[in-house]
Amino acid sequence: MMSKGNGIFNVNIKRLALLTLPSWLRRPLVGALIFAGVTPLGRLLQELRAYRNTTSYRLSHNGQVCKLRGVLNDEFDPELRRIAIEDPDSMESLEASTAWQREAGCWIMVPKRGTGAVSIHREGFSGTSGYDFWVTVPEELRTAETETRLRAVVNMYKLASKRYAINYK
Repeated sequence: MMSKGNGIFNVNIKRLALLTLPSWLRRPLVGALIFAGVTPLGRLLQELRAYRNTTSYRLSHNGQVCKLRGVLNDEFDPELRRIAIEDPDSMESLEASTAWQREAGCWIMVPKRGTGAVSIHREGFSGTSGYDFWVTVPEELRTAETETRLRAVVNMYKLASKRYAINYK
């Protein structure tokens, strides 16, 4: 999809350089020298186009759940699109909080009252915190590099006051 503003950057630099030559200089050797001279300019124009595309993509997406889910699926799982964003309203059986279990060395979800029992003893758990949403990612995408990139993308698009956790299924 090309808008009016993007047509300005759709320039064939080599053709433009050849057309600006006088007709009596349009010989193969002179053309080759001109092409060699404008090749770096063509590369810079390609970089500018790529930068404009990524910037317009970033500006057209925001922290809305549907947009954030789309950005994460575009970046990490473009074929199967299995990454989901879940909030406390959509998760019926879970409370919007977790607790850190020292023995297991991981966070566990604290269920709502009446749906399950989690005993929290002073020596076994420390610190509970609430989350505004969860990013649910398939287990196949779990690597240290992917998690770092995932956190960077979520932090770029989410609102500053929102807290999140990454869950793997």
